[in-house]
Amino acid sequence: MRILIVIHGYPPFYMAGSEVYTYNLARELAKTNDVFVFHRIEDKSLPLYKYTDTKDEGVSIRYINNYEPENASFYDKYLNPAIDEAFREYVKITKPDVVHIGHLSHLSTQIPIIAKREFGLPVLFTIHDFWMFCHRGQLINPDGFRICNLPNVNQCTQCARYHYRNENFGSNLIKERDEHIRNVIDCIDVFFAPSHTLEQFYIDMGVDKNKILYSKYGFNVSDIKRHPKTLHEEITFGFTGRIIYTKGVHVLCEAFSRLKGKAKLLIWGDAESDYGNELKEKYADTQIEFKGAYHNDQLQEVLDSFDILVCPSIWLENAPLVIQEAQSTELPVLVSNKGGMAELVHDGEDGFTFELGDAENLRKKMQEIVDNPEKILTLKSPIEKVRSITDDAEFCIQKYKEVAKNEVTYPHRPSPWRITFITNPDKCNLHCKMCDTFSESNRHRLKENHRPEMEFSVVEHTMEQLAPHGLKEIIPSTMGEPLLYSHFEQLLDLCKKHNVKMNLTTNGTFPKGVEYWADKLLEVASDVKFSINGIAPEINEAIMCGINTKQQLANIKYYLNRRQKLANQSTVTLQCTFMKSNLNELENIIRWAINHGVDRVKGHHLWKTSDSLDCEMLRTKENAALWNETCTRCNEIASGKIRLENFTPIDLDEPDLDSADTYCQFLGKELWIEYDGSYQICCCPSDVRKDFGDFGNIKDISPLEMWNSPQYLDFIKNWGNSENCKKCNMRRKRI
Repeated sequence: MRILIVIHGYPPFYMAGSEVYTYNLARELAKTNDVFVFHRIEDKSLPLYKYTDTKDEGVSIRYINNYEPENASFYDKYLNPAIDEAFREYVKITKPDVVHIGHLSHLSTQIPIIAKREFGLPVLFTIHDFWMFCHRGQLINPDGFRICNLPNVNQCTQCARYHYRNENFGSNLIKERDEHIRNVIDCIDVFFAPSHTLEQFYIDMGVDKNKILYSKYGFNVSDIKRHPKTLHEEITFGFTGRIIYTKGVHVLCEAFSRLKGKAKLLIWGDAESDYGNELKEKYADTQIEFKGAYHNDQLQEVLDSFDILVCPSIWLENAPLVIQEAQSTELPVLVSNKGGMAELVHDGEDGFTFELGDAENLRKKMQEIVDNPEKILTLKSPIEKVRSITDDAEFCIQKYKEVAKNEVTYPHRPSPWRITFITNPDKCNLHCKMCDTFSESNRHRLKENHRPEMEFSVVEHTMEQLAPHGLKEIIPSTMGEPLLYSHFEQLLDLCKKHNVKMNLTTNGTFPKGVEYWADKLLEVASDVKFSINGIAPEINEAIMCGINTKQQLANIKYYLNRRQKLANQSTVTLQCTFMKSNLNELENIIRWAINHGVDRVKGHHLWKTSDSLDCEMLRTKENAALWNETCTRCNEIASGKIRLENFTPIDLDEPDLDSADTYCQFLGKELWIEYDGSYQICCCPSDVRKDFGDFGNIKDISPLEMWNSPQYLDFIKNWGNSENCKKCNMRRKRI
């Protein structure tokens, strides 16, 4: 199998429990499978999101640089669209059969959604802590002393206010994260829980118990030698792991510092932090030695230096590797008596336990050992047997195969990458003959059903919610002229604020003047499409009624010159509608575009909006041949000089496209929001869209709720059944 493992850190960069376990599992799986690891490093000397590919003992590894920005927002703690894109690219390269996730902290919680909904891959997840439901991961109250009850909105909001030093932190952010995590969990087929503590926690949080499997960590037990049954002259207590507050190293140091008799304490782990330095300074004159970081390859040497390992964590822990590593050598252990730690040790039989977080109780237990060292030698072998990494890997492969699917999945992104806002449907300064609203044939609709502008708050709230989830681009209007929207300048500012690009289609009239708008647009534009239907004024102005072609072309040239002067990387497109009356002008449009540095010429076949357009249609027996001849000439002119889009011949005898062989270029990727806040799922005319059903209104449900709603998921699953989809000429053929 081809297995892609995702983890927030990996040796040699990170040596904590989940990272070391993943390292051992990946190497074991690689003995009989193609294994790939996607993980992050944190190096501020390197460019953000720079990635490196390497290989270690048969495991192909890509690590990507990601460090937390200054003044990181709450969204930054669990969402990262740039990491999402990097993961997508790695999936395309590695083509895995299955994705196995270890941790998503410092990566992005959208990874399981991408794997499942976009690529149709089985997703399995090893639970290492409480992070999916607790934004800090360890269920510790802000005061650092008490273990939380099950997470809830009020409790988590208070915690976030404390840690972000923000009294205005809103509970809506916690609700939004929780809603998102529920969608993530829906995309995970199997959870591996290495402890019953975490297994029960996930069940208590509402996860289907049938998706959760109790599965202990595996270890390289064959490489471990039995600990010598002799004691050091000074009873040597040991600690290994991360030197952080929740690991309770301060509790251990405080307890040890009060001991009487011959004893010493060796602390292995990276202590180069404020917390670690404070401990080193405070206990500098004691028998406590801070030994520094170590590689997992040195584990045997480290464990042999102890008489007993102490695990003093003040949080519930999962199933600490350090305990099981010690047990695999039959090194005695002394651990906190809660959570996954207590599951592994039976007090007085195969180890010792003490009251979690209680330094005095720990001191008493340690003093008993110093005073009666024979207690160590009379312990039984560990009752909870340590599992081999070989058995663990075989179990994983078995589950991979059980959840593997061969069905075709329609790609569905975690959130829309682009949104079209119908900002001002009934405000335009032209009345083009093909328009379904402003043409002479359709203008009666303006009187019958006037549509007001979109409230700016709708745009504002939508972008605020979706930008952290990967919204990259917006399109204003598509009906009226977007620059006439009363809040258009505010919309430009909003794009800058959220680093979202604007894809603009405009008629090139530039109300207020092109000089006023050009630089403002260039700041945020990804592409500006200028609608034009002829270079010859008599042709263009007969189609785009009310346009001044000479001024329009001058405006486009000014915009192109400003783009060049500013060395701006956005693109410019000339967009036209293919119809009988401008057929001979298409070549002139392409030549003009080439001569003036336009990037692309894009066109669409006419969508009939009134009977008066029958004579203009090119997809007919009378006109198809004319179109094909023109199409050939256009492609010859453009060859190697400019990109053309949709300039493809028509074959009226070609059988209708089979939905199974085509896909919609919009579904599961883009979203439309009408002026009144109603959601639409297609760019076809508004009267046609209604046939797809009512998908709700932004005033009632958020964009993400709509995007993950059963109704929309069902529509995607059954795409192609709709008559509108079957006859749509914008479908793309699967490659």
